[in-house]
Amino acid sequence: MAMRDGAAYLAGLKDQRRIWHNGALVKDVTTAPGFANAARTIAAYYDFQCDPANREIVAYEDEDGERSHRSFKIPRSKDDLRKRTAAYAAWAEHTGGQLGRAPDYMNAAMAGVAAASHHWGQSKPELGEHAEHILDHCRRNDVCLTHTFVTPQIDRKTPLGEQEPYLNAGVVKRTSDGVIVRGSRVLGTLAPFCDENVSFGLPIIKGEAELKYALGFTIPVDAPGLHWVCRDSFDPDRSRRDYPVSSRFEEIDTVAVFDDVEVPWENVFDFQDEQVHNAALLAMQFQESLGHHVIVKNVAKTRFLLGLAHLIAESAQTNSFINVQIRLGEIVTMLQTLESIAVAAVEGSVENPANGVWYCNANAITAGLRLYPEYYVQIIDHIKQIGGSNFMAAPSEANMEAVTEAVGPSVERYFKGAADMTEEGIEKVPLFRLAWDVVGTSLAGRQELYERFFFGDQQLSKANSYQRFDKAEAVEMVRRLLDPEWLSKS
Repeated sequence: MAMRDGAAYLAGLKDQRRIWHNGALVKDVTTAPGFANAARTIAAYYDFQCDPANREIVAYEDEDGERSHRSFKIPRSKDDLRKRTAAYAAWAEHTGGQLGRAPDYMNAAMAGVAAASHHWGQSKPELGEHAEHILDHCRRNDVCLTHTFVTPQIDRKTPLGEQEPYLNAGVVKRTSDGVIVRGSRVLGTLAPFCDENVSFGLPIIKGEAELKYALGFTIPVDAPGLHWVCRDSFDPDRSRRDYPVSSRFEEIDTVAVFDDVEVPWENVFDFQDEQVHNAALLAMQFQESLGHHVIVKNVAKTRFLLGLAHLIAESAQTNSFINVQIRLGEIVTMLQTLESIAVAAVEGSVENPANGVWYCNANAITAGLRLYPEYYVQIIDHIKQIGGSNFMAAPSEANMEAVTEAVGPSVERYFKGAADMTEEGIEKVPLFRLAWDVVGTSLAGRQELYERFFFGDQQLSKANSYQRFDKAEAVEMVRRLLDPEWLSKS
């Protein structure tokens, strides 16, 4: 099948998946309030990739003569990474970077898993073969994947082997056809709208008692015994004029509960090998593989936020004030920094001789991932400061219509901006409704938390950056300047 369109995607969601929300099972995520809008957004992604105007950018022709999204292709050259960047950017720029878990993110993850087949197959060669076959399956069927990379946050101090067993998903037993998995995993973002889940990564395990948690596999979202427990949906199921972000991009985060789920053996690529499991994220260059998508998305998101901040300032003509210009200038600098990082990540990419795969520059990706959590919080604060009380003077579409009908069209002048932007298709109230949906609604709060903790605790990540960084050259520079005879020796 290779690339599928939105209709085919939506048809695939009508199965026996167990999505728990608001005290009940969701019968059909394509029609249920709080879910249907997001399902349509993902369908739009698949229509976007099939649009002839986008096809050459986002797709490539595989060995079977079928077209697949470029994110499924294992990069074998720097040019492959350049083309992957363009494919990522096409959808991210189209949507203002508002969908963090677009399907191409996990497409790339599965390409990364398959590219590390030499690692998975060290002690069990068939596991490496499984990884390659899984990617082939995902590409041929254009599978939409969610992920559960992390252990549930129950007790982060006590070693996993000393805790109650199977809080984290682990192997209960082998069967003739696969393995039985029991426990839970997080954080299945987009899970209600996906076809399959991939689970691997953390925890780092120690010893025999934790070996049952050394596991990596894929499984259909509707597998028997697999339950998805959703947080509240932040889609208010209201007018898109009132909630233009929440009504489109509510990805919904979930906890996966494995109630003795049988995983077919051919879906397993990481199995009860402490050394292989613990080294997996480094071996597959996880951060460089997935961080590429994140950086490109963040460039698009920051560009959107800059446009939003600029229009808010322009609506009240405060963009001539030096204090506002400073805030806007800081956002511009952040955008320019991220754009530069995105270029450096690809142009500084290197080939891994172990598998012949090209990976983005690790330093550039690390810098981008460490900077953005702070950038995002600062940008949101800038927008709040620029907008001020105008956020509280943006009535809903229904309320505005009712007041206009009761008082007359003249009431609309109280809700105008100083700058007339109607010729550009922009009105003040809808503009501020959009801005509030970015900085002040429930989904906005989720988005800030999401960016703060993307790729983990940023404080620990910064400490890890320091610990892992090769400081020899920097130290040598200091040593030279401490030498009184240095210049005379050179």
